[in-house]
Amino acid sequence: MADTASLMDWSDEMREEHFRRTARGGWSRIRPMVTMMLLIGTVMEGAPFAREELGPFAATKANPAGALTHSCWDTGDDLDEDEQAALPGEIADATRYAAHYGLPPLETIDDVITLLVAAKVLHEIPDSSGQLRLHPAHPLPFPSDVLPLTAEEEQVQRELRMSLIYSDDSFEIIGLFEPEGRRLEEVTTSLQRLARVIDGDPHDARQAVLLLLGQGDFTATEDVTAIATHKVFRLQCDWEKFDRSRIAIHGVNDEGQIAVTLPED
Repeated sequence: MADTASLMDWSDEMREEHFRRTARGGWSRIRPMVTMMLLIGTVMEGAPFAREELGPFAATKANPAGALTHSCWDTGDDLDEDEQAALPGEIADATRYAAHYGLPPLETIDDVITLLVAAKVLHEIPDSSGQLRLHPAHPLPFPSDVLPLTAEEEQVQRELRMSLIYSDDSFEIIGLFEPEGRRLEEVTTSLQRLARVIDGDPHDARQAVLLLLGQGDFTATEDVTAIATHKVFRLQCDWEKFDRSRIAIHGVNDEGQIAVTLPED
């Protein structure tokens, strides 16, 4: 991977871009889960943190203070049976990531930060007083850029990158279902019409619709993978499924905080 620059522009726009790339660019699938929380935390205050200041963003019930010496792995009663079964494989994957950079297996939160610095996902730079502070790389690399992923992991990451590319377009289409605050269950449209909505072309519209269909809360009356761009079809939304499964990202609010709406589940 080519070296990336450090984030120096801490504007709301750049922070939101970093957040979106973290949440939708594949890092949500990398374990331990604290990896994503640390990356999100790096931009939450609009200025770079020292390591120990980043710890609270990794706080859990077992580690309420976010001590960096605490285990980076969730274990015990908080995990269901499937999560417990997956844990050994996740630890093995993370051990492979660390070994790629000559590091020992990940045990603590501080170990995770060390791996992110070694991979140049985070840059540890001294400030004017000599205090080392963590600047995320900009643009934030995808996991496949910096970690030795398996073929299966790579496929998942490709799908997540498609989500990142077309998520904004899909949100524009979702907006058609909420005119003036109302919630419509169906919209009659075509790929050509949707292209105008997203200010793109029919290929972009097709990919955005396929992204919606892949979530399970939208359905179409035609095969969108093969439909002609001018052909009219009905796009339908199941709002009950929508509310159960989606995290809505609303950008940065007036207080500089990332605003999200969590799923009902």
